[in-house]
Amino acid sequence: MEEINVSGVQTDVIEEIKTKPYKNKFLYGKSIAISVSENEDLEKLGFTIQHLNDITVEIARYIIANDGKALYGGDLRQNGFTTLFSELSNQYKRINDDTSGFVNYFVFPNTKQLTRDTRIHFLSKNIEINEIEDPKSLTIDYNTKYDPRTHIEHRHIYSECFKEMRSQMAKDCTARVLVGGKITNYLGYIPGVIEEALYTLRENKPLFLVGAFGGATEKLIKLIKGEAVEELTNDFQYNTEFLIEFKDYVNPKCDYTDYDKLRTELSKFDVKKISDLNGLSIEENEILFSSKNIHQIVYLLMKGLKK
Repeated sequence: MEEINVSGVQTDVIEEIKTKPYKNKFLYGKSIAISVSENEDLEKLGFTIQHLNDITVEIARYIIANDGKALYGGDLRQNGFTTLFSELSNQYKRINDDTSGFVNYFVFPNTKQLTRDTRIHFLSKNIEINEIEDPKSLTIDYNTKYDPRTHIEHRHIYSECFKEMRSQMAKDCTARVLVGGKITNYLGYIPGVIEEALYTLRENKPLFLVGAFGGATEKLIKLIKGEAVEELTNDFQYNTEFLIEFKDYVNPKCDYTDYDKLRTELSKFDVKKISDLNGLSIEENEILFSSKNIHQIVYLLMKGLKK
């Protein structure tokens, strides 16, 4: 059965990529992390998950086509972002070139999905797997069925593992792009996109905020612009008995689970600081914060990354 090409790259373009003389492009040797997930705001903004897929694939396409590596930390849900990125990496693969255009980071519990067949499939698609070791402070039983939504210690294990992965990605990446992101119903210490932004900023690396698709990215933009953000408060986030107990349990272990402290740290990175880091002007970042035009968004991202 013929394999379906979901990347959106036309067959004749693929053949040209694979056969034409090769010259390194401006993202060669650079690794760009992409933080993205669907979120609660999409529908009210007039978007669907397909719109989020479109902008994310286009960003990844330009990264890979310009010889960069796209980094992503996620699971293997069917038709998820891992699938989309892996198809792009496969389609942009050049003849006699074994370098991967896509690195997928895995940490427990997602490492449990890495079966032999999955690894073979990734290898066939020219995808690099970065399997993050479990934090040394934890003892994880891979035979236990963990339930992070009802068990405090289990939630802590998930949070520590995701923290380990996100921290490593921040060290490995050259820059990071944020799009969307859940603000509720996550399984880490704080919303994943916010946590990834926090580690990237702590590393003083370029951060690009694509805000038109709502979610955690939009809330972060409001925060760095000095606006009050209800969603990034203790009252909003710890709104059930279980979550209040979780906060009390992890607060001594992770300081930014207190949203007052988190907001204070993130607020140090105002729009000027973001601009200094990512190479775009304040005006260009303001456009990136709100633009729904895919071509305009990609143009600004590539302009910043080129600098």
